[in-house]
Amino acid sequence: MRGNKNILRTALFKNGIKLKEESLEKLQKYLSLLEKWNEVHSLTSVFKRDVPYVFAVEPLLFAKEVSNFIQPKRCMDIGTGFGNPGVAVSLYFEDCDFFLVDASKKKTALLRSALDMAGFERLNVLTSRVEELQEFHDYFDLVISRGVGSVQKVTSYALNVVKEGGLIAILKAKFDMEEISQISGELKLESVRTLNVLYPMKNVRRYAVIYRVISKKGKDEQA
Repeated sequence: MRGNKNILRTALFKNGIKLKEESLEKLQKYLSLLEKWNEVHSLTSVFKRDVPYVFAVEPLLFAKEVSNFIQPKRCMDIGTGFGNPGVAVSLYFEDCDFFLVDASKKKTALLRSALDMAGFERLNVLTSRVEELQEFHDYFDLVISRGVGSVQKVTSYALNVVKEGGLIAILKAKFDMEEISQISGELKLESVRTLNVLYPMKNVRRYAVIYRVISKKGKDEQA
């Protein structure tokens, strides 16, 4: 455990990320459970050596960029899988309640167990499709997501639950200006931020694509 903790600490330090010791402990327990259970349940295709970077460093760099535009009180992670990026992002926004949503019963059951065992609070795990969560209409001031489909699909889902004036922030592996520009009239492209992630043997670029909801009229009328 100590060796793994040092690996995580080094990864965060190299990328200029500072966490409280308590947060570091929680994050390490969560990552250790992910690595352990992944051998049985195939939760992610990420190589073991890259897990601290994909599940911790990248989401925290993403959160840092998003924080330039909002300090959220309620955040939803769409298609969270085993908590990426929502778990790590929750450690950056300490005054925010998080709802991690995925349709997979297996993944959400394991995620609930991992968060409980790691001592996380303020994180609610929901087994559902986003479009079925009618009780959360216009509820969130921030919706985040990673790897659940095209920008058009993610923003369409997010508009069901984000309130007017709120943000939709997507962590992308590739930059495609044509894709990110083809969005609903309810949205304005607020910013695209490049994340330079330092891995042990390589440098990787990721992108924080951030939209602001400027109008909910069309969506509300459809609802």
